[in-house]
Amino acid sequence: MPPANDLVTGQVDLDAPPDVVDVADTRKGIQSVEVSGVIIAALCDFKFPVPLKDLAAAVDMPPAKVHRYLASLVRIGLAWQDDQTGLYGLGPMALRMGVSAIERNDVVMRAGRLLRNLAIQLRSSGHLAIWGERGPVLIRTEHGGPPIISTMGLGTVMPLLRSATGQAFLSTMPRSAIEHVIHAEQEILHWDDATVDRLIADTSARGAAVIEGDIVPGLSAISAPVYNLDGAVACCVTLMNPKADYFQPGHPAFDVFIAAIAEFTQSWGGKPRVEDAPDAGNEVKDR
Repeated sequence: MPPANDLVTGQVDLDAPPDVVDVADTRKGIQSVEVSGVIIAALCDFKFPVPLKDLAAAVDMPPAKVHRYLASLVRIGLAWQDDQTGLYGLGPMALRMGVSAIERNDVVMRAGRLLRNLAIQLRSSGHLAIWGERGPVLIRTEHGGPPIISTMGLGTVMPLLRSATGQAFLSTMPRSAIEHVIHAEQEILHWDDATVDRLIADTSARGAAVIEGDIVPGLSAISAPVYNLDGAVACCVTLMNPKADYFQPGHPAFDVFIAAIAEFTQSWGGKPRVEDAPDAGNEVKDR
C-alpha cells in the first residue's frame, strides 16, 4: 500500500484511503482526522444544511470520498443528515464541543489576564466592567503600578457619560439598551442629544474612550470593549495612570493599549455586531 504522505516533498495525499496513518513521522498526524477537520470546517462555514455535491465542491474533494467521511462523522455525532432531504449539517457532538470550548475560554476570564498584563506593562491601575441594570459595574481590579486612591471598588457603578469605562460602553452598545441611563445622566449634566452624539462619534473614531481627570483629578484613563463570539459587548478593559495625558492618542501607552485590544479581539474571534453600531443621526431623528 502506498504511503499517504510523500516523505520527500512533505505533501499530503488527500485521496489516500481514510484509514492510512503515516507511521514514518507521527508528527504529521493522522490524515483521516485532518481531512475530517476540513469537512467539519466547511460545514461550519455553511450557515444552513448543505447537499453533498456542494460540500464536496467547497472542500475540493470527490463526492464519494466526502460521503465516506460524512458516514463516520454522522455516526459519532459531529455531522448530521436530514432523513427527508439528505442535506448535511453539524451534529449534536459538534454543538457540545462548541459549548464546552466557549465555557473553557470565557472571554471575561481571558480579558482579566489581558488587563493584568497591560497593567503591569504600562505600570497602571485598571479594572474590568460588565454592563449592569444601572450602568457599567466593576468586577475586577488590577494594580501594575502605584495604587490609585479612589472610591472605585468592586461593584461600583461607573458614570456612563463621564468615565472612560462608561464611554466605551456608550460607543459600542445598542442605544436602546442604554437609553434609560443616558437620559438620567443627561438630566444631571444638562447635556443635549448633540453632545452625546459627538461623544460617541469621537470615541468611535479613536477606537477607545480617553478622559483626563473627569472622575479623579489628574487621572488619565483609557477604555475599550471586548466582545463575545455573538458580537455582544462582554466587558470593557480600563486602565488609569496618574500621569497627565498618559493615554492620549499619539502617546506610546495609547498605541500599546490599542494594539493589545486588537490582538486580543483577533485571537478570541469576537467582533462587534454591525447592526449594533450606534447611529447618532437616526437616534436624534427618532426622538
